Amino acid sequence: MSLWFKLALRNLRSGLRGFWILLSCLTLGAAAIAIIGSLASSVSHGIAEQGQVLMGGDVEFSLTQREATAAELSFLQQQGSLSEVTNLRAMAQGGGAFTLVELKAVDTAYPLFGKMDLAQGVMPQVGQSAVVEPLLLSRLNLKIGDTIKLGRADVKITGVIANEPDRIAAGFVLGPRVLISQALLHSTGLIQPGSLATHSYRIKLAGAAGLTQAKAVLDDAKNKFPEAGWRSRATDKAAQGADEFVGKLASYLTLVSVAALVVGGAGIANAVSAFVSRRQSNIAILKCLGASNLDAIAISLIEILLVSLLGVVLAICLGAATPFVVKYLFGAIIPLPISLGFDAQPLILAAVLGLLVTVAFSLWPLAKVTAIKGAEVFRVHSASAQSLPPWPIIATSLALLAIASVICIYSFEDRRVTAYFVGGLAAAYLGLWAVSAGLVYLATLLPRPRNFILKQALTSIYRPGAASRSVIMALGLGLGLFVTLALTDQTISREIRSNLPDRAPAFFFGDVQGSEFEQFRALLAGQPGVTEISHTPMLRGRFSKVRGVAVDKVNAKPDGAWALRGERGLTFGDELPKGSTLMSGVWWPKDYAGEPQVSMADDIAQALDIKLGDKITVNVLGRDMEASVTSTRKLNWRSLGINFVLVFNRTALEAAPHTELVTAEMSGGDEGKVLNAMAAQFPSVTSVRVKDALQTVGDLLAKMLGAVRAANVLALLTGILVLAGALAAGLSARSYEAVVLKTYGATRAQLLACFIAEYMVLGAVAALFGILAGNVASWFMAHYALELPFEFSLGNAAATAVLAMLATVGTGLIVTFRALSAKPSFYLRNE
Repeated sequence: MSLWFKLALRNLRSGLRGFWILLSCLTLGAAAIAIIGSLASSVSHGIAEQGQVLMGGDVEFSLTQREATAAELSFLQQQGSLSEVTNLRAMAQGGGAFTLVELKAVDTAYPLFGKMDLAQGVMPQVGQSAVVEPLLLSRLNLKIGDTIKLGRADVKITGVIANEPDRIAAGFVLGPRVLISQALLHSTGLIQPGSLATHSYRIKLAGAAGLTQAKAVLDDAKNKFPEAGWRSRATDKAAQGADEFVGKLASYLTLVSVAALVVGGAGIANAVSAFVSRRQSNIAILKCLGASNLDAIAISLIEILLVSLLGVVLAICLGAATPFVVKYLFGAIIPLPISLGFDAQPLILAAVLGLLVTVAFSLWPLAKVTAIKGAEVFRVHSASAQSLPPWPIIATSLALLAIASVICIYSFEDRRVTAYFVGGLAAAYLGLWAVSAGLVYLATLLPRPRNFILKQALTSIYRPGAASRSVIMALGLGLGLFVTLALTDQTISREIRSNLPDRAPAFFFGDVQGSEFEQFRALLAGQPGVTEISHTPMLRGRFSKVRGVAVDKVNAKPDGAWALRGERGLTFGDELPKGSTLMSGVWWPKDYAGEPQVSMADDIAQALDIKLGDKITVNVLGRDMEASVTSTRKLNWRSLGINFVLVFNRTALEAAPHTELVTAEMSGGDEGKVLNAMAAQFPSVTSVRVKDALQTVGDLLAKMLGAVRAANVLALLTGILVLAGALAAGLSARSYEAVVLKTYGATRAQLLACFIAEYMVLGAVAALFGILAGNVASWFMAHYALELPFEFSLGNAAATAVLAMLATVGTGLIVTFRALSAKPSFYLRNE
């Protein structure tokens, strides 16, 4: 073994010439895994470390549509320093216009942790004052010192918010922040029975509070107030929504990076094949000196592993440095905290997967060493027939890939999707092998054209030592991944931005009090352009039990678990809601007044494994209500109409305080004038313009798609590198072929035309496979992961085909240009 290392190190004295493609493919894939994993880990740790600041306390208890009772408030005050924060949406009037705002009312103890920073001005006092985000000033054309109207109150702007320490805990927002005092909130008249206001009670525990003490307080509260219906949490769930989003996005991007690494494995194999071709004479000399096949393979493998270690170290360094670079360059604009601690797990994952893939894909081409004879030292060129490696090498390669697959599956939370993903990669490899073999076989059967260029291009596909299979596999994998990501990008973008229903509502109006509803509807109906008005009663509640089991112990499928978290909108009625389709069970008769019954969204019922007749318990306004599931409905979420996961019979909830949710459709007319007219007459009603909401969602989506498109570029770059490796592997044979043809009178222009024709055929075949595989993979993601309709894109297919042709021809000519310049004299003298 010491001799193996000594000879491998001596071979590396000549530098890394010939290893750049191997090094690039490995570093690109491994670095992507390390960078994404390291950054996601830093964000998760940052959220955990800043949990008190992000949440605003050691523990938090939140109630919707009601404040804490005297007994509940007394219990909370006994635990430590208490701060009450109320969040709701409201309409703000100023500068002759109205806009939706995220209103936040705080007490004098706010914030318990962190600091509220103002760009200018002072914090709101007990009087009629507020601080606002800069966006509100620009929307209403206001400045500090101007007045806005909130409900019945005139409020003076005294400052501009620069940093709100607990902003991330607010989740998704539709409007700019307006922060006022609790005393001012009650004078606005915005808090009415049934209003969708969230009252959060944050506690700074006495002493050196830790997570264990916080959990004990939560358990104590649950035991003393089992039917309070509040959402309680500690700092480990300070920004649960953001943490989950980061985790899911990181998992998706890491899987794409794993795919890029595996695609790069083809490039590694091609690079090793080229390495064996370059070292053919050296290996032959070693065999003449008595070296065995094992010696030759071991020396070459050690050399490759040493170069691979360099790539892995580079990838780890990039991954470890990423959090520092991102925080230094973008820390001021990223809303998530980034911890600069060191997490070895994603770096180890990148290193292990990188080395396993490198060795697995290197062993197969290294097996060619066994076919090299000592006599080949006397020949410049030798094209041995391609054959399968010995079975121990095949078994070892497959075992290493199986180990890498198991590591991948158990490294991600959603193992089912990861298993499908790994299986898809394996199927893609097998499919490409079959396609490339079929093309080579078909080329041998086709009649040879009379045209020299076409004839030479056709025979080059199946000549001994041809890179046809390698080129198709290299480019096909990269294009398949590219098409998958491109179509997924297109599916999401189309669904959000352009695939809206023909009759989408123009407005949603919330918090319409029952006593004001008829007057509100009459005014709305009289507005120019309003064509149809729909309404339904609405209140809030949250699941507390499913079939008698507490929700925190319910084993729900990931696609429906969201329904158990937080509060859901509830409604009641005698008739099946418009736009819903009854999937199972029967609807209760009109004026039914028996035991509570509920109809559930069909997909949620399946995710929670709820059958007809099962009982669920929902906490509404602090009271648990048990109801039997008597039907399930299919909801059309894409209609942008009024949809509810849970619909109860009328008498079950009619007596509870509730408001009306109203939608209005328009045909023509000025939406801005309608908004101003309704807000002026009903200042306590919140108005959401659908266009504004979709714009907010679109902006958020654009940021997410930016990461997807970066992954797309990674896929394309990897594919081109792999293609270059495949062509480089056959460069020696290509040069020899060019010399022979030149000897018989072929010109450089004719050889160039032959190369282009050959590469266009290979590119077209790779493009067809990439389009087919990419569409299948994208359909699977759209149908099972995103639950969105899939649509084949002819433009995408055409662009992929053109891209494949250009990439193959361009890369092929760049790599093989040297073959056109090869001098016949060198080869002829040695032959």
